[in-house]
Amino acid sequence: MLDFLRKRKRNWVIILFLGVIIVSFSLFVGSGKFGDQLGGEVAEVNGETIGQREFALHYEREIQRYRDLLKGSLTPEMLKGLNIKGNLAETLIQKKLLLQEARSLGLTATDDDLANHVAKAPEFQIGGQFSKDRYLEVLRANRLLPAQFEEDQRDQLTIQRLYSVILDAVHVGDAEVRERYRIEQEKININYVKLAVSDFAPQVKLTEDDIRKYYERNKDSLKEPLKIQVEYLSYPYDQFTSSVEVNENEIEEYYKANLNTQFRKPKEAKVRYISIGFAPGADAEQKKAAQARAEAVVKAARAGTDFAQLAKRESNDPTAAKGGDGGWIAAGQMPPQIEKAIFSLSKGGVSDPIESPGGFQIFKVEDTKEEKTPTLKEASAEITKILKTEKAKREAAKAADRDREKALSGNDFTTLSQDSRAPLKLTSLFANGEILPGIGENQEFYKNAFTLGAKDTSPIIEGRDAYYLLRLKQRKEAAVPPLESVSAQIEKGLKESKTYEMALQRGNSLLDQLKKEKDIVKLAHANNLKLDETGWFLRSAPQLPKLGDLAEMKAEPIALSEQKPIPERLYTQKDALYILAFKASQGADMDQFEKEKEIINKQAVAESRQRTLIKFMEGLKSKAKITLNTGFLEES
Repeated sequence: MLDFLRKRKRNWVIILFLGVIIVSFSLFVGSGKFGDQLGGEVAEVNGETIGQREFALHYEREIQRYRDLLKGSLTPEMLKGLNIKGNLAETLIQKKLLLQEARSLGLTATDDDLANHVAKAPEFQIGGQFSKDRYLEVLRANRLLPAQFEEDQRDQLTIQRLYSVILDAVHVGDAEVRERYRIEQEKININYVKLAVSDFAPQVKLTEDDIRKYYERNKDSLKEPLKIQVEYLSYPYDQFTSSVEVNENEIEEYYKANLNTQFRKPKEAKVRYISIGFAPGADAEQKKAAQARAEAVVKAARAGTDFAQLAKRESNDPTAAKGGDGGWIAAGQMPPQIEKAIFSLSKGGVSDPIESPGGFQIFKVEDTKEEKTPTLKEASAEITKILKTEKAKREAAKAADRDREKALSGNDFTTLSQDSRAPLKLTSLFANGEILPGIGENQEFYKNAFTLGAKDTSPIIEGRDAYYLLRLKQRKEAAVPPLESVSAQIEKGLKESKTYEMALQRGNSLLDQLKKEKDIVKLAHANNLKLDETGWFLRSAPQLPKLGDLAEMKAEPIALSEQKPIPERLYTQKDALYILAFKASQGADMDQFEKEKEIINKQAVAESRQRTLIKFMEGLKSKAKITLNTGFLEES
């Protein structure tokens, strides 16, 4: 959330929320439901269509949002990785489902509801009163038609009504909260026996027939992809720095032009923060509950409760696992109301809750740095380096351009390399998607390499440290390799899988024995196995001391107890299996529960509501007839 707010300083109001559960459009972003002027459908939901026109308008807004966030550095590769089309289609389908359900329950917002909602928006008021002129002015500034905007707002109000009906029935009793705290804060100690998978490797025996049969059954997966080899001329920027000069006037001009943006170091604050979110489309009561929870967190922090621990327990931001560490924030990076709150705090201070579009933020300042601006003399060395690099880069481009013209006229790369002293290099054979040493993740290099014909010369390709010219040296078409070339690879894979199978068989056999005897000490002694224990840890911990991450704990925590000391399954890692058994437990500190009861209760209610909304949406989707035009989504 903090990174998002840093980048999204310019406007908090015009934001399109693409929620996991459902999107709720903020005040100034419309769905753009003009007539479907673009042919075809993106999706059909229970007989209602999402047209390409509607989708295209949303998509363009999302693209623009990312352009704004990334300051012009948005590339086609980044767009592909963001999967904007897929996420947007899911969002619009979910919105359609919610509106259909609300309509069936008679919850559609009325004209009066819409009028009251718009009139109360402070963005449309002057002196506390709704102003039609102000309303139209704001819509024009955001390129929205009144009918378009009002339809979106009606949808938002309708979804909020449906949320209210769903969430009003969500309650968490004191007994449930107490029991949850008792379980989560209970400490346990577990005995365990470790089976190292590698110990079973000597028992695995493979024959040539095993390898041959695997080869015949898996030829498709063994097929090697198209590979190419290219030779390339390199024009390193630093090779041209000795031939360029920078004078004092250039240094001074650069300093003056970039004083504020590059050299002035604004005041900074090192912060931790806690985000108390509310669901998209949350109504006033839900926001009030989130605010109350945030205020309780502030109260606890100011009373001396460790802020990092509060963040781990209360924050719904990804930084919660790191205690809410937000790093250093410079003045000018954040929206005004957050910046004002942060930089008005002294070291150790905790802010009041600050409302943002997705919830309430609480900040603690751990350290500060005052503003500092280096003098021209102090910045001179840095500026000289920057200017020489820029000039050297231009000279490198000129040299590459001259050589490309010669290459197109028939000169070979070896001659060009000798004449211009541009290093000539030869890659190994590589497949699409492989990263070459010295080239790194330069997608233009690879894209051009795989489009080269036998006698083609690539365009000039810009790299981080050099320009490049490419020529195809060798092309090896996709093919299934002969058995002898992959025999060792197959043998290694088969041996690893059979070794793991043997370890699993042994582990399950020991677990069955433990279930009968109920004594892991006796089991370890009888089978000459080392018995160890984890030591005390919270039952709710995501991993076990000494053991680390276990695959099965990702689905659910370990539920061993005095009443159920033996698990139903083995616990596994890539290179080891574990047989566990309950040893002892320490009850939760219920006195501490009474002190934190208010915060814990609010957290339990928020999480219960979130689970309810997720389950509700899953239910709608399971009953719905949804057709998605995947071909449209795959188009560039």
